[in-house]
Amino acid sequence: MVKETKPKDPLGVDKGLVSMFLKMSPEERLQANDKAVRTIMELKKCLPAAKNQQART
Repeated sequence: MVKETKPKDPLGVDKGLVSMFLKMSPEERLQANDKAVRTIMELKKCLPAAKNQQART
């Protein structure tokens, strides 16, 4: 589902990404958002451990 797109808009708006999300149903967009939030939360949990690991080396 992930498709790499390059912004072609001078403002940096990725029209391909906007188009991809507009093709999704509202439920699919919410699911994509929830997945992104879960990923961010997992990364936030890992950050202190990574900092501690880096400090030890």
